[in-house]
Amino acid sequence: MKRLLFCSSLTAVVVGFALPARAAVCAPDKLVKITASNVTPGIATGSFAAQPKVYYRIGSDKLRIEEALDDANGIHGLVVVAEPNIWMANLYDNTGKHVVDPGPTFYARAPVFGAILSPKLRSLEFGCEAAFLAANAPKPVSSELVGSDRLDVYRIEDGTDAVELLEQPGRNIPAFARYYQQGNLKMVLRYDSYLTGLPDDPALFTAPSNVRYVETGQH
Repeated sequence: MKRLLFCSSLTAVVVGFALPARAAVCAPDKLVKITASNVTPGIATGSFAAQPKVYYRIGSDKLRIEEALDDANGIHGLVVVAEPNIWMANLYDNTGKHVVDPGPTFYARAPVFGAILSPKLRSLEFGCEAAFLAANAPKPVSSELVGSDRLDVYRIEDGTDAVELLEQPGRNIPAFARYYQQGNLKMVLRYDSYLTGLPDDPALFTAPSNVRYVETGQH
């Protein structure tokens, strides 16, 4: 059975989940580009699940997510959000969907661990990790040697869930993110690159060209 095109389910993650009251809106004032890979123990290194995803975002309403090619399933996923428009494309066969966010708010969201966590922990987003730590865990709880790097460990708990961000001391750039459920490690993401303050590139947030879109109305 083919893997569901990630674009088909990701929209719910990007624009369709609740945040806790008074949660800050992630809105980088300069373009951010992040590459992250799933390195959860048990995931085969060469599998599609282990391939990196690339995230671009700027402001509160623009987001782009690029998947690696999944040749076995004929999928090369791409999501482009320029609220209220969401384009979900499969670049393998140049098909896609166009969705209109009905509001009432028009925020593009990129939660690090998707919609699987509590509302508080879902507010940890790609591109705004430093703000999340400042609001929830301003000081590390420990340090940990990962390879040859000594990393500070920041931990935020909410009920039976917890997330940890690991950073090189003084850099404010995440190296790893970990998700725990009832004390058990469930997911580990590695930040392969984290670039901020990039020149604006409006073309990143326009409808991917040469794609045949199906209009799906309001999300």
